[in-house]
Amino acid sequence: MNCGIVLRGLFMTDRPVWLVGLMTRRNFLTLPFAVCASATVLPVKSQVLGLEGGVLRVGVLTHYKPFSFVEDKLQGFDVDVLRRLATILKVELQIHTDGMAVLQKKLASGEIAVIANQLIVTPENRRQFDFVRPYASNRLVCVQHEDDKRDFLSLDDLVGKKLGVLAHTGIEEQARGALGKSVVPFASIDMAFKQLSEKKLDAVLEESLIADYYIERDALPIKVTAPFAPPLTAGWAVQKGNKALAQHLSESVQVLLRDGTFKPISAKWFGYDVSRPNVSHTSLQR
Repeated sequence: MNCGIVLRGLFMTDRPVWLVGLMTRRNFLTLPFAVCASATVLPVKSQVLGLEGGVLRVGVLTHYKPFSFVEDKLQGFDVDVLRRLATILKVELQIHTDGMAVLQKKLASGEIAVIANQLIVTPENRRQFDFVRPYASNRLVCVQHEDDKRDFLSLDDLVGKKLGVLAHTGIEEQARGALGKSVVPFASIDMAFKQLSEKKLDAVLEESLIADYYIERDALPIKVTAPFAPPLTAGWAVQKGNKALAQHLSESVQVLLRDGTFKPISAKWFGYDVSRPNVSHTSLQR
């Protein structure tokens, strides 16, 4: 039996979904991150749709920790990157926080110019959006206790094992279809990581950056092990056809990655430079 997760749908639980064909061996590629721009402040191009008047109207998800979330104030990794890029572009930010369905409607209507969370560049999404260059490597991974020496390379290897997942996601749906009642859903993924750290679970499936965030924040005795799917390109979304805005924002990302200001933002949230896809808590063992 080849238990695989298939790409299905765009978003569930108001977060980008890592629903990709799970592989049975470690033949994974890393996302390219070419950074070749000079470290200069980019002028606003008045002819670029979405940057009129020196204002950039953006939307971010309200509940997508650690990327964008509201706890007393709006914060998160993507939010910090967004604010730095606004400085590079010399624009004023107008930030809308909402769920994905509402943000998509606002983007379609022109109320916002960009969704500033990194969305997966699927064929379906390419038909709806143009994309900005990515600045972080993220993928669906298996997370295990740091003392666990077993290899879980696919859902096949987890048959009969207790697997933690975020509730009400496609990952839960399809893992449960393959593994049945051994899949344990959690309302919040940090609860799953806590139980894994206490050895009450065999493994957790989650995005690598989310795992790295909680490992770093809570000093958990868990580790990212096998990638459970090939990495997929992801980036901010702009209206389909607005390639000029996508290109201008991509140029600012190149500056961000070259001028030294990205690394402290990344270290703040994850403890390492996430623009380097080969460095994570997989290789930086505690």
